Amino acid sequence: MDLEPRRLVVLHTVQQAGGIAAAARLLGISASAVSQTLRRLEREAGAPLLDRTEGRAELTRAGLALAAYGGRIAEELAAAERELAGTGAAGVQGPVSIGAVLAVLTTLAARATASLAERYPQLRPRLCETSRADGLRALRQGALDVLLITGDQEHRPSPPPDCGLRVLAQEQYRVGVPSAWGEPPAGAAALAAVPWIGAPDGSARAWAHARLAAELGLPQSAAAHRATNWSAAAAMVRAGLGAVVLPGSVASRTAGLTLLPVPVPGTFETLALHRLTAPGQVRAPVAAVLTRLAEVTLDVAEELSRAGLLEREPVVRAVLT
Repeated sequence: MDLEPRRLVVLHTVQQAGGIAAAARLLGISASAVSQTLRRLEREAGAPLLDRTEGRAELTRAGLALAAYGGRIAEELAAAERELAGTGAAGVQGPVSIGAVLAVLTTLAARATASLAERYPQLRPRLCETSRADGLRALRQGALDVLLITGDQEHRPSPPPDCGLRVLAQEQYRVGVPSAWGEPPAGAAALAAVPWIGAPDGSARAWAHARLAAELGLPQSAAAHRATNWSAAAAMVRAGLGAVVLPGSVASRTAGLTLLPVPVPGTFETLALHRLTAPGQVRAPVAAVLTRLAEVTLDVAEELSRAGLLEREPVVRAVLT
């Protein structure tokens, strides 16, 4: 059993509010989103959590038990927020510099940075786009407080001295081919015969493609095309240029891509590297950034799931400080 903690909090809110509609108002989301969240939780728990007969939405015995856990999780989250706010007026203020590679900037970093200014009026976040290599250099030199990158779990970077690393999210890779091809290739031999869209050496997509090639016995020769970022890969897919390996959440949103039931070894990660003041010690502004990034990561995962864009949800790592 692998229960998503945030869904337990939603279940607890339904119990406290007395129904789905009232819980939705408290949570600031739609009633249908609450219902979908509870159905996913029921699948995870393997048991009905709500009695929906005769239009009711009362918790079952299993639902009441899990709601109690959700209540304790909600209390811990509230305590974490109070602690952060308590360092708050005095601690969560001043400049904090955030660097992000393009893929994370567009999906998470810009959204999180905008909301930081609203939550902490005395905080002055500065967001800049950077490359992985330049960002790591800036982090080592103290020019960045937080660096957001993507990577492959088997090749996760070691944080620079006096820095820590948080895994924000993990997800599977997917194989896709242009829908314009019509009938998709089936089997290793067919996949070996089609052109592929490659990735820069040392990138997460390159590592994933190499493992897939070894698994299926695909040619190890250079790909017919090369895309340095997801937007370029999407454009090549729309043009029908080749098959591609992408992170699941990206593949699901790429227009003109047909996903294949081909497992790709490995795990794609979204990482936050950050400066420490001492071993295990994080400045309040940096802690605020990490916490908000975790929240936005959860929000994005839920939005993709509600939209039905994910066959398998990413694993989101909540950051509580």
